[in-house]
Amino acid sequence: MLKRFQKSIYPPYFSGKFECLECEAPCVTSCDKNLIKLKGNFVYFEPNEFGCDFCKKCAIACQENQKNTLNLDFSAKINAVAKIEITSCLAWNDTMCYNCYEVCKFKAIEYFGVFKPTINENCVGCGECVGACFKEALSLKGVAF
Repeated sequence: MLKRFQKSIYPPYFSGKFECLECEAPCVTSCDKNLIKLKGNFVYFEPNEFGCDFCKKCAIACQENQKNTLNLDFSAKINAVAKIEITSCLAWNDTMCYNCYEVCKFKAIEYFGVFKPTINENCVGCGECVGACFKEALSLKGVAF
């Protein structure tokens, strides 16, 4: 696990309620990137160097198991947003770097000129940018739904 993530982040397609009691957690094993974890009766999103690509496998597995914790009727957005630590960010310190920008499929990172990246409202909390930053200048923080 990258230490730049906090554990109170829910997986995509989270219904807002946990039905994980006595569940074998097929959502966990269905994730090819190993991003979903189970602790007790709760599932959570724990990105690693990859980040989520919203493949839907976790929600499909949950629904096929007659559970509703992860459900395709709910948003693919993860309850998190990326944050930039400007003292660690190469671009904020006048070194050209576009790693986070290049990996973001949602165009959630904007630059003011050549330097100074910021996170905009397009951020879906997938964590791809965090894994792409070798300076560990990005983190993922949970937010309320």
